[in-house]
Amino acid sequence: MSSASQQRVILVTGANKGIGFEIVKKLAEESSNNNVILLGSRELKRGQDALVRLGSPSHMHLLQLDLSSRESIARATDEIKCKYGGRLDVVINNAATGELELTVDLAREMFSVNYYGIKTLNEHLFPLMQENGRVVNVASACGLTVLYEASKDLQEKYSLSTLTIEELDRLVEDFISAVGTNSFEELGYNPRSSYLIYSVTKAAVIALTRIEARQWSGAKNVLVLSVCPGFCATDLNKNAPGARPAEFGADSILYVVNAPETRLENGCFYRDGQLLPQIGMMNRKN
Repeated sequence: MSSASQQRVILVTGANKGIGFEIVKKLAEESSNNNVILLGSRELKRGQDALVRLGSPSHMHLLQLDLSSRESIARATDEIKCKYGGRLDVVINNAATGELELTVDLAREMFSVNYYGIKTLNEHLFPLMQENGRVVNVASACGLTVLYEASKDLQEKYSLSTLTIEELDRLVEDFISAVGTNSFEELGYNPRSSYLIYSVTKAAVIALTRIEARQWSGAKNVLVLSVCPGFCATDLNKNAPGARPAEFGADSILYVVNAPETRLENGCFYRDGQLLPQIGMMNRKN
């Protein structure tokens, strides 16, 4: 994907702060007017403030987008069709939410953004994707860790090469139900895993990426990739001490946006330019 050859339309969700803000900042600095950058923000005012902090570049535009709302996703899709030629070259699904409490309400809230929101947005936007486009689903290595600590049977379910959207949805719904009944172990999860709900949302995103890659790569040669930004200091973790700067996470994500196609493997998971093991591969040596 040569950024010098033609203008690209790039959408970044959750771009009003944290890693998303650093992504659009770097895109604006690197591309001048060569790319149209859509700054996705759930709240209009926060998105407007972010644009001002970035200097309101002429090639960057605010797109109000709440991933927990199908209506908001539909409106944003229509806006892209009306204002930006109905085309997209890159979608970076960065928006996410995270809480530590183990309640079924919080589980549904987190999955509504971190998993179902990404899935629904991608379904809406794929018809707009251009040839050789890229869909980047931001995940986390904790999605690998939570399955490394889970049962072998559960690992195999998530890593099945023929896994379908319907089967993945069932894994997700079964997990959410287990939050309500405190029956994680019966499903094969380790209840002592760190950030359990958040980690499972990211395991689901990594699996979703592999499914979408199988479904969509043939039609337009679209690459669908997942990426870990690393443990960065953001509002999500209350700017945890010892975490690396958010701009490092942005660099990790932008690697898979800009790397030559020959350096990437469709459906795979990357961090800092390095290929990470697929779900289920971490325990197969045992």
